[in-house]
Amino acid sequence: MSSLARRNRLSQVISRALCCPASALLLLPSIALAQQDDGATTAARQLDTVTVTAQKRSERLQDVPMSVQVLNTEKMSSEGSYKLADYFAQLPGLSYIQSPMSSNIVLRGIATDSGIGSRPTSGIVIDDVPYGSALNTGAIPDLDPSDLQQIEVLRGPQGTLYGASSMGGLIKYVMTDPDTSASFGRVEAGGSTAAHGGSGYNARTSVNLPFSDRFALRVSLFQRQDPDFIHNTNNDDRNDSQVRGGRVSALWNVTDTVTVRSSALFQDTETGASSVVDTDPELHPLYGQYSHDRIRGGDTFKGQVRFYTTKVSWDLGWAMLDSISGYAQHRSRAYQDVGYTTIGRLAPVFAGIFGLDSDTPSSLIDNRYNIDRTTQEVRLVSQGQRALDWQVGAFYSDEEAKSTQNFYIADKSSGTIYRDFPLLVSLGDNSYREKAVYADGTYHFTPQFDIQVGARYARNSLRENSDAGGLLQDPNQSFDSNKDSATTYLFSPRYRFNDALMTYLRVASGYRAGGSNGTLVANVPFSYGSDSLWSYELGLKTQLLDHSLSLDAALFHIDWSDLQISQVEPTLGSSYTTNAGKATSQGLELSVNWVPSADWKVSASYAYTDASLAQDIPGYTEGSSAYGKDGDRLPYSARNSASASLKRYFALGDNLEGFVGADAAYMGERDMEFTTSASIPRIHLPSYTTVGLNAGVQGQAWSATLYVRNLTDEVGYINANRRGALASSTLGATLIQPRTVGVTLAWDY
Repeated sequence: MSSLARRNRLSQVISRALCCPASALLLLPSIALAQQDDGATTAARQLDTVTVTAQKRSERLQDVPMSVQVLNTEKMSSEGSYKLADYFAQLPGLSYIQSPMSSNIVLRGIATDSGIGSRPTSGIVIDDVPYGSALNTGAIPDLDPSDLQQIEVLRGPQGTLYGASSMGGLIKYVMTDPDTSASFGRVEAGGSTAAHGGSGYNARTSVNLPFSDRFALRVSLFQRQDPDFIHNTNNDDRNDSQVRGGRVSALWNVTDTVTVRSSALFQDTETGASSVVDTDPELHPLYGQYSHDRIRGGDTFKGQVRFYTTKVSWDLGWAMLDSISGYAQHRSRAYQDVGYTTIGRLAPVFAGIFGLDSDTPSSLIDNRYNIDRTTQEVRLVSQGQRALDWQVGAFYSDEEAKSTQNFYIADKSSGTIYRDFPLLVSLGDNSYREKAVYADGTYHFTPQFDIQVGARYARNSLRENSDAGGLLQDPNQSFDSNKDSATTYLFSPRYRFNDALMTYLRVASGYRAGGSNGTLVANVPFSYGSDSLWSYELGLKTQLLDHSLSLDAALFHIDWSDLQISQVEPTLGSSYTTNAGKATSQGLELSVNWVPSADWKVSASYAYTDASLAQDIPGYTEGSSAYGKDGDRLPYSARNSASASLKRYFALGDNLEGFVGADAAYMGERDMEFTTSASIPRIHLPSYTTVGLNAGVQGQAWSATLYVRNLTDEVGYINANRRGALASSTLGATLIQPRTVGVTLAWDY
């Protein structure tokens, strides 16, 4: 695609942003200025002030010069949302690719795969401590809302403050701190049932215990079983999912200037089967809309998360000194049905060769991952009103990841593994270390105009050991080590017309480290390099109608170089990664919140994302087996996505309040991962729309909520993979949850 054509596409994006709201945007400064003289309306009609820590300091959301969305977990719970898939469905421009072994979050189209076998492009932080693997393993914790204060979604690269693997953006979980002022708690229980499936339940409790005016504990526990809706035609396996866990946190005000916050989070997850159905290449189900054919016990998962943090804060008066320590432990085991692969189809032959007694021989891979990660950050953040706001910090991360992949012949009906001696074995013992320093400063030239500048320098080292063997492969050992460095930058001028209207420009960079593919598959590249990007964002944030209406808008353009491409090797069905050329992503994001009266709340969001290759993917001779042409769309990114919600509150008398609400979310068409040749078309997923309803009654110390999610029982696909090397091969397509009806009862004390 020529540079002229690409500029024309960017012009179309800008035109799309301006053609509908152009007149309103041009009038915003005068409207906002005029409204300052009109006087404020009642507080009941004003928007709540939202505080975020996106830039590692507490700020009004309206003042942060970047695109940030905040999910209020109390609001989400009232709508029957208790898991990540429910939360993220309300965020246009975000794709959540759900997989027990390695889920992935896609922001602004910055992704090339589902996350299995590649490093993340969007970071995850829990109370300022990074979570997840810098290596290509690990899953996203499905944190329960019982101890979540809010979720902040930062769009665009966050490399300066948060480091590697936050190229598309960052998900920041803000947990609830203990309170030293009073004792209180909450008990909540509920049940739900899914169309075409079974029932589920959820139970959670939390309690706050102050022991003095300086020390308090907060304890929360939960258990949840999601209703199943996928059936294995080969046996009685169903995709029921059980999650249990909790968190213990402590707050100690050692002195008037020194505070210690510590927490321990644990979570165990177990799934009976995947949410994948078998279809033909046109997404027509082979065994029914909610069925698949798998080896017994295949596509099951068990995972364990342990996450510990300690933050020590020392108020120096002129600055705040923070020490933030974290330790994360992830253990998982997943059985993967690979009967569709080249070797898997030869299972009857191997069964005969080895004298195995089975009428239904098949194959599976036993995947085991053990990940341990220690992080330490020290930062100094300025305080008070002065011409220069600044912060400096140092960061260290040490990660160890051990993996085992065993390829077995097993009986399809019973799931029994024959002789417990694998045909192929892959053992990995990898480590990743990162050291970084960063600085960020904002100079206020006038009360209206300031410029923010930041930089981060990071050095990382990677050591990877890999052993392979088994009945079908001679013992093979490989070792690789690599050292790399990267500098990321931030430049952001901001202008405030007044307290209700602000515009900004944000130029930022991000990067992701390279890695190794191991030796399980001999005919793929052993290692791959880092990739990086530059992002350019122009945004506006305003509040209108006496602070009862907010409008946020952002235009962005991203240039991505040496992007990492994930491919599936058809012989074993294993994933591997290579580097491939350049890509761009550009688009528009809009968000509106409105409180027309004390009884109504309205919100709506829209995202347009045009993410595509900027040049052909290099051919096989340069180490890549992916096929993609200049202009082809990047995987998993919808051009158009939107969400909206409406809630009405009303008095019922005798200290009772009721509410009714509705929400809707639209996900546009998407293309899946790049294929190996032009003769194999990419998988195309159609758009879908989900609608939800909720209603409830709240007393002084109790509440009851009834909800319906996916009211119209829409069939929507969030992911799909080809189960073979041919264009005619069947697909494994991941479904959204069908219509689900539930009720929740809660008691506060």
